[in-house]
Amino acid sequence: MVSKYFKDAKRTRTDQKLRADKGGRLSPYDDLVKKHSRTYEFDWRLITSQMYQESGFDPKVKSWVGAKGLMQVMPRTAQELKIDDVENPDKGILAGAKLMARYSNYFNSADISAKDRIRFTLASYNCGPGHVSDARELAKEMGLDPYKWFGNVEKSMLMLSKRDIAKKVRYGYCRCEEPVNYVSQIQNRYDHYVQIVPMH
Repeated sequence: MVSKYFKDAKRTRTDQKLRADKGGRLSPYDDLVKKHSRTYEFDWRLITSQMYQESGFDPKVKSWVGAKGLMQVMPRTAQELKIDDVENPDKGILAGAKLMARYSNYFNSADISAKDRIRFTLASYNCGPGHVSDARELAKEMGLDPYKWFGNVEKSMLMLSKRDIAKKVRYGYCRCEEPVNYVSQIQNRYDHYVQIVPMH
């Protein structure tokens, strides 16, 4: 009985975070997300899913490594992007979208589908494009498809947390369960958002 109660409570919490409110909004920041997503040609529902993953929609969150704001941008990265005060929701979302656009350019290839380009971009946002590049090279060696994320590069990425393999790649060791989970969770939430809220 007790375990059933806790399971149900957990499921309810999950449903709530995936649900739009009565006005059809996904977060308190939908207008800002739409504005910056439009500028950088992203689906705003994807950026909202990523924003939830990063901060739970709390602009005051600060990570143990010092990342700040709704999109958890590092102060040095914000400086490079020429954006100050990423704890300000407008600027924080701008910084995140701009950084996503920067990483997306790395995977601008006719061989990579638009969906996989986004997945490589998300993984890069989480752990850096160097590790993603290593994982793609490793995928080739393993007989996997370096142009596809699910079932391919996500598998080779997990190998980068093995010390003997990490020694042989350019960017070294990566706690790569994190980016693999990150991409899956954002993708799942995004798929759900697509079903419940229109693009515009």
